[in-house]
Amino acid sequence: HRPLSATILLSTIMAAAAASPHSTASILRFTYQLGRSIYIPLTSRCNSVPLPVTRGPGFALNSDVVDVLRNVRMIENSPGWMNGAFSDESSGRTDSSVHKVAFPEYDLPLVTSLYNYQDEIKSAASTSAATSNNNSNDGNNIQSMKRIHIQEDSIQPSIEMLVDQVAAHLEHDLDIHEVCIAGEGEPTLRMDALLAIARTVQSFNQQQQQNDQQSRKQIKFRLITNGLCYIIPHLGYSNNNSNKILLPKLRYTMLRDLIDAGVSRLSVALNTANRHEYDVLMQPACYTGGGRILTDDDTGGGGTNANTSDTTNNASSSSPYPPMMPGTAHDLICEFIMDATKLGMDVEITGVDRPEIDKVEMERLARLLLSVAPKNKKGRVGRRSVVRWRPYFE
Repeated sequence: HRPLSATILLSTIMAAAAASPHSTASILRFTYQLGRSIYIPLTSRCNSVPLPVTRGPGFALNSDVVDVLRNVRMIENSPGWMNGAFSDESSGRTDSSVHKVAFPEYDLPLVTSLYNYQDEIKSAASTSAATSNNNSNDGNNIQSMKRIHIQEDSIQPSIEMLVDQVAAHLEHDLDIHEVCIAGEGEPTLRMDALLAIARTVQSFNQQQQQNDQQSRKQIKFRLITNGLCYIIPHLGYSNNNSNKILLPKLRYTMLRDLIDAGVSRLSVALNTANRHEYDVLMQPACYTGGGRILTDDDTGGGGTNANTSDTTNNASSSSPYPPMMPGTAHDLICEFIMDATKLGMDVEITGVDRPEIDKVEMERLARLLLSVAPKNKKGRVGRRSVVRWRPYFE
């Protein structure tokens, strides 16, 4: 059967949410499972061409994966974004057991940030009070441990919805070996949600150790990113989560937060060794001169209510962020990879095997970036290929 229209389903969601703030999570799924890994898309919005789009026009996904991406896109944005956005037509690459669905056209404007910081400062106090009330009513299980980490931002699906579903997987699915943050949007645009989920997994692992349950391995945590986090205003933190006007002063603060929350594995899509080719392929929306850029003059400010389709290829003169030169986005991704590697994180560099990409130069650059790893963590550098090449689908 075909899914409900976006308008009808969204109306159902909002009516349920009005009746009970926790009932929405039971209606929609915001996680999907591939093998022994649980995947959580935090947002549908992106600051470059989304990574699934880079896989080519013939790229297809399991239908249940597309359902989850549809849910995130629908609840995060207005119903207008969903009109014709997803098709239930098969891509032609199907088998008897898996129903494949063509990845939908991505027609959302690229953004530099999800947050309107001034509005969030006003709502921070009420959000904090509501979270405190939730904490006082919890029991002594994984559900209570996770809530000490939650302070909501202004984005849907809410952090609590996401954490609830992840916690349910961890409690009931004994075969889960990894939790992975991924999706069509860029997860580092929502650092608060990312860290909350990571800390939930970390708390679960600590609980397993305390209970001496040797039969279950520690759950690994992996972040799949385009690596453009250094160009996100406030590094993707919401002001609801502390005095982020002042923090972080240094970019590696974000990496320290990830490590402290138990994130040790990164998968970064570098895609090319050529900094200017990167602008063409990925269209980074970071005032680099490439991509569809939303500025402060655009309605919505790039947040969840940014329903405008008007975009501009030039940074606004009123923008608080100084324009960057073309090629800067690629430079900052390389810097991010090196910073994470120096701190001992397990960094995987990925690319899409497109015919125009110089794979030899890409491998050479990747090996150079990973060579700064501590002596005891140079495993990837010694491999024949240090880049994980993903296939391109015509």
